[in-house]
Amino acid sequence: MAVINIRGTDFYYQHRAGDKLPGSLLFIHGSGGSHEMWSHQMNLGINSIVLDLPGHGQSGGNAETSISECAARVADFLLEIQLPRPIYLVGHSMGAAIAITCALNHPEGLGGIILIGAGQRMKVMPTLLDALRQGQNDPGFIRMAFSPQTSSAIVDEMVKTYAAVAPSILYADFNACNDFDVSQELGKISLPALVIIGAEDKLTPLKLSQYLCNNINNCTLEIISDAGHFVMIEKPEEVNRLIREFLL
Repeated sequence: MAVINIRGTDFYYQHRAGDKLPGSLLFIHGSGGSHEMWSHQMNLGINSIVLDLPGHGQSGGNAETSISECAARVADFLLEIQLPRPIYLVGHSMGAAIAITCALNHPEGLGGIILIGAGQRMKVMPTLLDALRQGQNDPGFIRMAFSPQTSSAIVDEMVKTYAAVAPSILYADFNACNDFDVSQELGKISLPALVIIGAEDKLTPLKLSQYLCNNINNCTLEIISDAGHFVMIEKPEEVNRLIREFLL
């Protein structure tokens, strides 16, 4: 584990070395998340870094208010720590939106993007945004993110995790997602892309992943059955296999 200060903000991250594959993976969590979302993906045989975005987990600062600002902070982080290249960004949900934006605005040193539970747009239910704006966090909403086949223990643990997140952080994240729309820009991405989606993802439905792969020039779509929005937690072995195959 390590902390690096960038422009006055402490960034917390964890690094695990790997020597089976060249380059590095940088994992970017979703709304209200932290590096802990990627605990099943840290032994892929490649240099792997999990990051807490500003205002999240053990990082300092405040949550950014737009996806473009988040992407700029990720680009700052990559510039500072100088990882072995090529660098592959792995993003879940909001993290996927950040990875897409990095591919558009900060592609230097990147070898590809891996998008999980992603979309060209990521609209959020107005009632949820309104409640969070008023400081009300009902973590039960996260249950709908999982497949009915997923273990109740996994679902309950995620509900507990989100219950501990301040409504202001969730509001900043979800509002940033709600404003995100790169529908007309995807054709500008020249990096290889892998899009992974749970077949029962209700938060970012399959049609969004299909749109991504229909509009990114070099893109592969993989659908994992009996999984929802948190497919990297629900079906980690399958997700890990797909990531490894993409890197080969």
